[in-house]
Amino acid sequence: MKKITYLFILLFTAISLISCGDKPTDPIAKTEKIVSELSLSENTKPSCGLTMGWDPWAPYQYLSPDNQVNGLEIDLISSIAKQAGCSITFVQGDWMNLLKGIREGTVDLLGGASKTPQRAEFAAFSDPYRHESFVLYIRTEQKKELGSKSLPELLKNGFRLGVTEDYIYGDKVAAFQDDSSLTSQIVTVPVTEVNYYNLTQHQIDGFLEDPFVAAYTIRRKGLSDQIEATSIEVASGDVSIMFSKESVPDDVIERFNQGLAAIKASGEYQIILDKYRR
Repeated sequence: MKKITYLFILLFTAISLISCGDKPTDPIAKTEKIVSELSLSENTKPSCGLTMGWDPWAPYQYLSPDNQVNGLEIDLISSIAKQAGCSITFVQGDWMNLLKGIREGTVDLLGGASKTPQRAEFAAFSDPYRHESFVLYIRTEQKKELGSKSLPELLKNGFRLGVTEDYIYGDKVAAFQDDSSLTSQIVTVPVTEVNYYNLTQHQIDGFLEDPFVAAYTIRRKGLSDQIEATSIEVASGDVSIMFSKESVPDDVIERFNQGLAAIKASGEYQIILDKYRR
C-alpha cells in the first residue's frame, strides 16, 4: 500500500513539472525509471554470474533423482560463491573439454583442480580449499591379520594392491607402480568400482580410494560389513578452484578466497565435509 501511494505522489509530481518547466518530459518514463531504481535497491542481486563446469564423480559431483547438480564439491563452491557475492550456473562436460573451456573463457571455473605450471599459463587458482588423499581399504576379516603394517611392509609380503587407471596417487605410490618387481602385485582397473568387486572376490587384498568416494560407494553397495578403511593414508596434495584468465577478473578470485576463509571461520565448511563422510 505504501508503494502505491508513493508511486502516485511521484506521478503527480512529474505531471506538475511538465506544466511548469520549459522542456516537457515523459512523466510515465520518468516514473518507471524511479520505480526500477527502487526495485534494484530493495532486491540485492549477486554482483557476478559465473559458469562452473562439472563432470560426474559421486559424491563430489552428481545429478540427483530430480535432475539437480549436487555433491560435496558443488556444496563447497556454492557456499564460497555466495560469500563472494556470485551466482553459479552449472554446465556438464568431460574433463578435457571443460579444460578447453577454461582456456577459451567459455567456462569460468572448475573445482578439484591441481595447480600445475602448464595450467597456470591459461588459468588462475584460488587458495587450496580441499586436501586430497587416498586411504587403503581392506576386507573386514583382514583387519586382525594385517595389524598396523605400513604399505611398503604389506607389499613386501606379497600384498596385492588395487589401483585405478589414470588416478594420481602421489609420488610414493607412483614409485611402487614403476617398480618392476611389484608388477604382479599392482592390479590396475579401468573403473574404480571394479576394485570393490575384486576385493570381495579375493582377487586383491586391498585398494586405494578417496575416503569420500569410498564412504559413498560402500554405503550405496551395502558393503559396510565387508569393507573398511585402514589407518594407512597416502596424501596426493591440495586442490583449488581453477578460474579462466580469459573471463574471471582477479578481484573475483580474491573474493572467493575471502569467502573460503569465511565459511571455515563460521564452521559451515566442516559441516559440509561431515555431511559426506557419513
